[in-house]
Amino acid sequence: MPKSMTGFAKLETESPEGKLYGEARALNSRYLEISIKLPRADSLYEQKLRDLVKRHIKRGKVDVTIKWERSNEQAGAQKVNENVLAQYVETAKTLKEKYGLKGDLTIDNIFSFKDIFSYEENNNINEDVLMQSFERLIAQLNQEREKEGDLIRKDLTARSDAVASNIAAIEERWPLTIKMLENRLREKITEMTAASSIDEARVLQELAIYMERLDIAEEIVRLKGHIENFRDTLSSDDPVGRKLDFIIQEMVRESNTIGSKANDLFINERVIQIKVEIEKIREQVQNVE
Repeated sequence: MPKSMTGFAKLETESPEGKLYGEARALNSRYLEISIKLPRADSLYEQKLRDLVKRHIKRGKVDVTIKWERSNEQAGAQKVNENVLAQYVETAKTLKEKYGLKGDLTIDNIFSFKDIFSYEENNNINEDVLMQSFERLIAQLNQEREKEGDLIRKDLTARSDAVASNIAAIEERWPLTIKMLENRLREKITEMTAASSIDEARVLQELAIYMERLDIAEEIVRLKGHIENFRDTLSSDDPVGRKLDFIIQEMVRESNTIGSKANDLFINERVIQIKVEIEKIREQVQNVE
């Protein structure tokens, strides 16, 4: 089953150390592009996470954001920056002496200075928690991509059926079309040879060669083969987007040839319908991994 290149997933994991928040977003791209945003203290895990993404996703632009919130129980001890505190005390003393200011520096004032206090703690995410959560996040993303991929598969199947139906109509019509064309040409040739010394046998031989060049039987067979190949490829579990795109190019080539050869209004109308469906198929395939 084909996967869509687009999808979104998010999760929240709780552990004794804290909470992990993750978001993953996938968009269309010709190649695999991976962007992972981690807390700075955990950047050493980025390559492992990239390798994990590559095992599960083969094509598309994947953006993942991981945030970590440590629990209160795991918070580090408070630290007083005594150098900064001493500077505040000394500055207050100087201002009082120099400008005759009144008032005292109280403990309430000190606690309002945010640069005096800090917390020392290890903010690193537990590696097991990170890897397990990340794998679950990518699995959820793939589930969303599979759901959308199934919708795309159904749409592509319906459109390929429409193309096959028009091909069948052309195939049924073609013998009558070629016979009518041949009869009209034979009548004109008979009129021309009756009024001149042109060798009728030679002209009829050239007519046969001309009619053979107009024959679209081979193009019909090849186009039917491409449709069959397209359907088989859709049922594959491997990434199929690029292969489908190549098959579409071949379908366009054969339908163009049929349209240029067939001098018949009915067939040309069916060729136009085929081209419309192929173009819609092409647009949809751009979303397939």
